[in-house]
Amino acid sequence: MKITMPYGKEKVRFEIPDQNFIGMMDPEFVNPIADLDRAIEAAIDHPFGCDPLDQIVVPGKKIAVIIDDGSRPTPQNKILPILLRRLEKAGARREDIRIVAALGSHRYMTEDELRERVGDEVYSNYAVMNSEFRDPEKLVYVGDTPEGVKILASKVVMDTEIHIGVGCLVPHPVMGWGGGGKILYPGIAGEKTVAYFHLKASLFDENMFGCDTTPIRNMMEGWVNSIGLDFIINVILNAHLEIADVVAGHYIAAQREGVRRGKKIVGYQVKEKADVMICSSHPADQDFWQSPKAMYAAEPALKGEKGGILIMISPNYEGIGPHAEYPEYMGRDDGDEMVRAIFRREEVKGDPLAIAVGNSMSKMRRRRKLIVVGDGVTKEEMEQCGCEQVPLNQLQALINKVIEDNPDCRIGALSNGAETFLYN
Repeated sequence: MKITMPYGKEKVRFEIPDQNFIGMMDPEFVNPIADLDRAIEAAIDHPFGCDPLDQIVVPGKKIAVIIDDGSRPTPQNKILPILLRRLEKAGARREDIRIVAALGSHRYMTEDELRERVGDEVYSNYAVMNSEFRDPEKLVYVGDTPEGVKILASKVVMDTEIHIGVGCLVPHPVMGWGGGGKILYPGIAGEKTVAYFHLKASLFDENMFGCDTTPIRNMMEGWVNSIGLDFIINVILNAHLEIADVVAGHYIAAQREGVRRGKKIVGYQVKEKADVMICSSHPADQDFWQSPKAMYAAEPALKGEKGGILIMISPNYEGIGPHAEYPEYMGRDDGDEMVRAIFRREEVKGDPLAIAVGNSMSKMRRRRKLIVVGDGVTKEEMEQCGCEQVPLNQLQALINKVIEDNPDCRIGALSNGAETFLYN
């Protein structure tokens, strides 16, 4: 069987013998919304779990429209003009609206990236900026976690009185699904708050990708409720990253409805488990901080709770990503002890976020054999992670070797790994 899969903006091709190949585990393609303006207007007018937007907007009050950053494929430049027209129609003044890219702990977006994300017209007529996660002067204290960690949030958002989140609904390794309150926490939180989320999640030795909800999401939603997220617009994208559906309203009610719909759009029922899964990281191709979402997506298709091989194809354009220590902690087996020591407020050297995500991935590494195919990360980096690295031009040779070692192995493949929900 000849197979073509995404490799970032390019394509990669390889072959799997018919007797070994289960098939592509890609969702059935869903056409995009034909009249996007009308669909978003209708979602705004018929929200889930809260009043319509024009009843939430109060003229004279400052509004933060919080959008996801460049690591997400949400077509913000198509959504924002519709939302902004509705805000102004409801009485909001343009000078009272600021658009904030929720970075979490991702790198700061450049001016050119912000302009491209929101579109020229929006960028030229509204205040568009990054959230803050490092500078203490630009963060606001809003409370404490049960372990006594200070919850800090970006001042540019907390200085406003109405908060509106705009993002997309995709499966997520920690939250089960994205969307909803995640745009606020950890989206606009300080770095230590972001780390706390991931540290808590790393203590779970299970794959929560695609769960309706998770302990971490439940915790997050409680915090969001104490501060306020007044309205959300969440879209669901098809395999071509086009908007296939849209929901709006309360950050819990609308998000849950979006998840219900999203499962039908990006979901695929696994009918036969595999010995080997080959997945593309598309569209989370930015770096090795984002691309392993494809591994979480593909893992449910492997046989058993342990064993099997996960082969991820990814360009990892920006290498390891924003946390250089991450490979070290992914390669260690004592992550739980380090995390618990951090919660006991003991002195632990190292980047807490790198420790947290590294600990989560180390558990997957111990469950499955992980192989990364692509030229954006080095062999040495992946060896430190406890993975193998194979150059892109050796992909076919790798597949041939896997079959040579196990002639009867069954192999599945997944194209849009970072955005597909596999279920049994």
